[in-house]
Amino acid sequence: MTLRPVPARWFEILIARDDLLKTVDTLARSGTVELETHSEMTKRAVMPDLRDQLEDYNRLMRRYEAYWPKQDLHPSDVPGQPTERMDNAMEKLNAWKQAADPVINQIETLLNDQIELSLLLKLLTNMQSDVIDFSYFVNAGPVLTSQLFILPATAHIEHLPPSVLIIRVKTEQHIFLLSVGLKSDLESLQHDLIALKGRTVILPKWLVGNRLEAHEQVQHRLNEIAQKIKQHRQRIDELSEIHNLTRALGDIQQLEWFLTHVSDLPVSENFAWITGWTNDVNGTDLSQMLEKTAARAVVHYPPPPIGSKSPMVMHNPGWSRPFELFTRLLGTPARDEMDPSILLMIIVPLLFGYMFGDVGHGLVFFMAGILLQKRWPLLKILISCGAASMVFGFIFGSVFSSEQVIEPLWVNPIEQPLSVLFLPMIGGVVILLLGLFLNSVQAYWRGEMKHWLLVDAAVIVMYLGIIGSFIHSWFVAAFIFGLCWYFAGSAVMARGHIMQALGTALGQLMENLLQLLINTISFIRVGAFALAHAGLSLAVMVLANTADNYIWTGIVMVTGNIIILVLEGMVVSIQTTRLVLFEFFIRFLRGTGRVFRPLTAPQTPKQHLSKNNQGEHHGHV
Repeated sequence: MTLRPVPARWFEILIARDDLLKTVDTLARSGTVELETHSEMTKRAVMPDLRDQLEDYNRLMRRYEAYWPKQDLHPSDVPGQPTERMDNAMEKLNAWKQAADPVINQIETLLNDQIELSLLLKLLTNMQSDVIDFSYFVNAGPVLTSQLFILPATAHIEHLPPSVLIIRVKTEQHIFLLSVGLKSDLESLQHDLIALKGRTVILPKWLVGNRLEAHEQVQHRLNEIAQKIKQHRQRIDELSEIHNLTRALGDIQQLEWFLTHVSDLPVSENFAWITGWTNDVNGTDLSQMLEKTAARAVVHYPPPPIGSKSPMVMHNPGWSRPFELFTRLLGTPARDEMDPSILLMIIVPLLFGYMFGDVGHGLVFFMAGILLQKRWPLLKILISCGAASMVFGFIFGSVFSSEQVIEPLWVNPIEQPLSVLFLPMIGGVVILLLGLFLNSVQAYWRGEMKHWLLVDAAVIVMYLGIIGSFIHSWFVAAFIFGLCWYFAGSAVMARGHIMQALGTALGQLMENLLQLLINTISFIRVGAFALAHAGLSLAVMVLANTADNYIWTGIVMVTGNIIILVLEGMVVSIQTTRLVLFEFFIRFLRGTGRVFRPLTAPQTPKQHLSKNNQGEHHGHV
């Protein structure tokens, strides 16, 4: 637990070149390292000759990706040079391609037949007449010919040739035109329908009988095709196992990631050097990680290179880590700045809970945080904010917008609005003073304590004098004392002409005091939103009480509370963030530190199935 960020630790790893890929992959998956090449050796690319092979792989992927394994694509654990592993992987991939091509061609032919027969089945399903004998269509000739045209349902057909006999069937997705006529007339019709994104389906020669009989024949054929496709895909899976395709694809994906993210490391014939930063400031996790991989590597932690700027790491316990979100909105604290995440674990729930004081609503936030924290760790914030809302719900006497369930431990916001409105100003004074105190600690870290004692501390005294004067006139003396202190300190710290320095100090003083007073008044918004929450709750209860029966009362209560949870939850969250950033952080935090950016772990690429491989053949007439 610390209120100060910790500089990341510089590390250097000397490793056998054959173990380089596996080691970098392991480091990336740990999320604990940021690589930064630093070596006086001549740098050269670790994998200078793999780009052409990766281009070959990408061409194969565009064609065959739909038939490749999609699970358990793990790279090989066997050490080896990157070029050797790429050669072996591509050899396996090409061997699989040669064996699988005939099977894939059969699958795609069957998929095309499946699409056409599925469209024909839709026609047969939606036809109204059972009198037509399809034998006449498939056996038409030699003068007449038949053809089935299929168009989108939105197609606008201006006219059809009168010399062509057409049976028209329309569904939600398609317009079917079962046509019989002279070959020349059908060719002319086909040409016109091309512009309407039409396509043609050749009626199979085995299609005979009336609509019901034809429907049964098509369905039977579709079942046969589905079974054949299943058998062929099983054969593809067998070929993948025979050629160990999961390892080959895993190796290629790892090499592709390596070439993209770690393309320039200093290497020799047998060794490589990995250098950079780690957030493992103790240096134990990184060493243990390398031991588990059995990599032939030596790690040590020398001082950082001269002139390098170490990234900063915020080391917070798990229960306060979600509140780092607010700090990161402004930036990363430098080594001479505070990390206020632990303090925010108290400040943020207090602000949120005061503005959203309701036992029932707080319970909803509390349970949402518990249920969703594993999937979205940042939502742990809802646990503490929900608990604070429940506490203030008891203080204000509100349970799911109702003030009839429990008695308030303090006041009812509607009945005593001034107390609710002005109490947050006292909390605001405390928060602002805390920010000013943190600034004094940072001044000590920067070696600027003299300036703080002579000048900045006097501003705090004057601020307290102004605030205290509303309580008793004696505090005016504190303000006057602080004013004299400020100008005396400014004169001591002046460089050059004293009167000019005092004029500048007066301007800065007016700006600082005015800003502090405005920030103090800004905390009234906390009370204002507490009153707004009470007002919305009252409106929901009034509407619920005007309902005629219990059902409508329940509907109004549920709907009203959902609206309050969603609408006011968003507004209160925004206001809490604003108060933290622009009232609290502005007193001390600058966010000038360097962000720690861990090496991105290799991810399994998305499986982009081509339309052809999915059977989405969009043929045209």
